[in-house]
Amino acid sequence: MENLTHKEQLVFQQVRDFISRDEKITIRSLQTILGYASPRSISVLLDQIMDKGYLYRDTNDQIRVSPTFQSDSVDVRLIPLIGTIACGMPIFAEENIETEIPVSTRLVSASKKYFFLRAQGDSMNKKGIDDGDLVLIEQTEIPQNGQIVAALINDEATLKEFRHDGDLAYLIPHSDNPKHRPIILGDFSDNFSVQGVFIRAFPGSLFA
Repeated sequence: MENLTHKEQLVFQQVRDFISRDEKITIRSLQTILGYASPRSISVLLDQIMDKGYLYRDTNDQIRVSPTFQSDSVDVRLIPLIGTIACGMPIFAEENIETEIPVSTRLVSASKKYFFLRAQGDSMNKKGIDDGDLVLIEQTEIPQNGQIVAALINDEATLKEFRHDGDLAYLIPHSDNPKHRPIILGDFSDNFSVQGVFIRAFPGSLFA
């Protein structure tokens, strides 16, 4: 079967979610969930997915998942993309979710919470995190020394290596750009918090 594009994957996953909840699939409901301005766009994507053999319409004109796909499918979780981080903080609210990205359950745990951020800048390029990359973050407030974290400082976010020593915390860049310097902070306080730890980066060009 021909691979689905990113947009097709999102529509396909929503269709699977509707079927798993035994809910009726409509163009309007898919349009609303995925944020499309026109129902025509959803119709075109559905036709493309059907042409590739992932979906079909049964004798009652209901959309169904191809049995061929079901026998060789990979379970995924939809992980929200909730904004850009310098490398402000994403607000965990539905209106701030740009989209949802399907990720194999082989890469993420079913018992943990995750989100994607879009990296901005070159402060972590020596760690393979480049401008425009999508970074997968595991949501937690308690990182370990040496982990790369999404940290919130005075309502602005940054992606840096975390170090903790006594009553001081450090956020350390890893960049070939000399303008980036470590940030020295007091211990966890009202103006500094960790939102999550970095899992891995994905090229932003894949999701353009």
